[in-house]
Amino acid sequence: MMSLPTRRSLILYALAFCLSLAPVMAREITDMAGRKVTVPDHIGKIYSVSHPVTFLLYAFAPERLVGINLPMPEKDRPFLPKALFDLPVIGAIMGHGAAMNPEEILGLHPDVILVWLDRFTDNERIIGQFGKVGLPVVFVKADSIEDYPETLRFLGGLLDKPQRAEALAAYIEDVLKRVGAAVAKVPKDERRRVYYAESRDGLATDCDHSFHTIAIRLAGGDNIHHCDQSTHGGMEAIGIEDIIARKPEIIITQSREFAREAQKDPIWRQVEAVRQGAISVVPKTPFNWIDRPPSFMQGLGVQWLANLFYPDLYPLDVKTEARRFYHLFLDVDLSDEDLEKILK
Repeated sequence: MMSLPTRRSLILYALAFCLSLAPVMAREITDMAGRKVTVPDHIGKIYSVSHPVTFLLYAFAPERLVGINLPMPEKDRPFLPKALFDLPVIGAIMGHGAAMNPEEILGLHPDVILVWLDRFTDNERIIGQFGKVGLPVVFVKADSIEDYPETLRFLGGLLDKPQRAEALAAYIEDVLKRVGAAVAKVPKDERRRVYYAESRDGLATDCDHSFHTIAIRLAGGDNIHHCDQSTHGGMEAIGIEDIIARKPEIIITQSREFAREAQKDPIWRQVEAVRQGAISVVPKTPFNWIDRPPSFMQGLGVQWLANLFYPDLYPLDVKTEARRFYHLFLDVDLSDEDLEKILK
């Protein structure tokens, strides 16, 4: 009986042979890692092996995806493009959900593989997995909302959608300019001290120099956990004594349960922000506005945070802006009921 590794090798070589026979016109591009890559003239099918890039494609080119990384919760479907609904769930190279299966991806015949240019990823391994069967691997930046104007314009050229790319890039550039101008008026030693509570017990957080907390920095918050990111996943442990000593004025949390329970906990009530009721839960429909993973939703999340930190300097009608953002990026028209669910 043929061993499983041998069968897999034969499948890969057969797919490579079929790909080599296909009469495809090609062009050479330079990806965002500075690599020269040969891609088809027209790219009709894409698979992204990284959550932030996949989410960007939800907004930019959902009709070209051949699969997605994560199952789509039923509650999120009203806020996402219909082109995504029947796509298979294949997985990703890291993060939440299942690990990807390269053979399953190859069976969907994508024209290119897109990958997040992330310093914690083994890029050579990814190139090796797909390069040996002739599938081009293209790296794109997606750490921060600051990357997105460049990334969108790059994708606009790659996928021949320059007008769509320019509309989204221009929105983000305008947001960064307006938020940056407001935050610049606040002296660094007067910026709001912020604690980012990610776990249900509130004792997991991320460094101020992490891509997980970029939105807090851009919005002018002084993240009290001063350090450098050391792992992709983050979620570093911190003691309640340290939080009390650093006196955060505002807590941003991913957990509704933590926000509710901290108010009743006598230890957490020693934290200034808790005593003042200054705990805000990050909206996360259809996915997170600031992190887990970082995505284009930061274009809205940075504004929400800037208004939370400095309402006089950055006034914002969050419902009006959310309607504008969801319509532009996700082609969704939010109702009053939708907004209540998102902002609850």
